[in-house]
Amino acid sequence: MYKREFDAMLSGKNIPNAVMLYGACEYQLSYLEEKILQLWQGETLKLYFDEYDFKLARSHLSQASLFGDINILLLKLEKCPPKKEIGELIELCKKQDINRLLFIYYGENTQTFKDVLASFGKNFVRVFKPNISEAAAFLSQEAKKRGLNIQTQAMQYLYQIQNENLSLSVSELSKLSLLNREITAADIDALVFGMGGVEFETFIAKLLNGENISNLYKVISGSGTFSEIGLINAIQSHIHQLFLFHAYIKINGALETKKILGYEPPQQIVKQRSETAMRIKPKTFGRLFKILANAEFAFKTNSNLDKESYILSMFLEIQECLKG
Repeated sequence: MYKREFDAMLSGKNIPNAVMLYGACEYQLSYLEEKILQLWQGETLKLYFDEYDFKLARSHLSQASLFGDINILLLKLEKCPPKKEIGELIELCKKQDINRLLFIYYGENTQTFKDVLASFGKNFVRVFKPNISEAAAFLSQEAKKRGLNIQTQAMQYLYQIQNENLSLSVSELSKLSLLNREITAADIDALVFGMGGVEFETFIAKLLNGENISNLYKVISGSGTFSEIGLINAIQSHIHQLFLFHAYIKINGALETKKILGYEPPQQIVKQRSETAMRIKPKTFGRLFKILANAEFAFKTNSNLDKESYILSMFLEIQECLKG
């Protein structure tokens, strides 16, 4: 079902006894998990990733309750169990109203996943990566929880420099709340680091300027939050923004970042990106997007890929492309 339908069911406190969640935004999956467990409330067995044990899961949902408490089974897995096992757990939830199953899936869309998804009928929700306005709305909710006064533009900027990763963006809000005053984009530029922070911004700038980025890549790839696909997506997002800058300036003869992005980044970022954007030829943008799309496809489909060699060759291909 669509997420908005499920949100309405949550608001009405009327959700199915067995639900599956999956998708591209870990924050939203965690958010829905919290809401569902708050609604159900009961004795919860949590089985995460390699902890999954079908006999233990079935035993938990098969036990009788002397006091009418709800038996909740929470599965958070990267590999789908066999369809037969999930089907049996779902059946236990149908037969006994005291049983609940919440399955949150973080893995790939294999045939087993498709079979398991079908077992839930319509009782599944797929979450998508939020756009910048949706992300700002989530961040606004989290800011209120922390008593944090932060401008909408600043929240949008935070989301951007954290490589549009909502979980990472939320984790930075507690740090910013220590300032105990209104938070601006300049504060975020000064205090927030990570996958999309100062090192990352410097890395992309050096890459697009044709400089040697091998040492900086080693620093970034050694961080605990690094992923090759995350890096590729960030470069894609950056180049897409450069294309928007280039097109707007060509059409209008001037740059108005608020109209392009919906917020105002720090001026040094605007200056650097607009200058880079105008150095790139229109046809080159298309070639860059193709290189990055091919790389993303390779990383998602080839499990035997030599990741470091491939991504370093991609960097060289990007820099050669920019020379043309």
